[in-house]
Amino acid sequence: MFETHTFPCPNCNEIINDSMRECRFCRAPIDPQAARAAGELQARVNQACSDASYTATAAYLMFAFLLLDLIPFVPFVWLAYVLTFFAVIFLIVRWQVRFGGLRTRDPDYKRALFSRNVALVLWLVAMPVWIVGHIFGAVIIAVLFR
Repeated sequence: MFETHTFPCPNCNEIINDSMRECRFCRAPIDPQAARAAGELQARVNQACSDASYTATAAYLMFAFLLLDLIPFVPFVWLAYVLTFFAVIFLIVRWQVRFGGLRTRDPDYKRALFSRNVALVLWLVAMPVWIVGHIFGAVIIAVLFR
């Protein structure tokens, strides 16, 4: 048994079910094979959007842990930062492998690409900020406790 998906009607762009033989909005005929392919593509786009959202959220969380780790004497935040640092790059690579080759004009997919890119930029900035922040923090602590 097939799973049903939704997709935009090729004629009026309203969202319809892939099991329909004609659009319920514009009454345009729907080819069942084309509907099935469009429905599966839309399902992949939806999953790409969801995964990109999780990836961006993980990147924001990583950056929050990074900023908390730069506060002296807050124990074990560095561990949360390191774990999320590796989790974020894993999520970025996994998203790219699974959804980077999708060909669609769906505006939600463009937002998913943007979310993935935001996560990548935060990830690229995180390690230099962490290193510089710890060097700066060590210097400040050395000056204060002389």
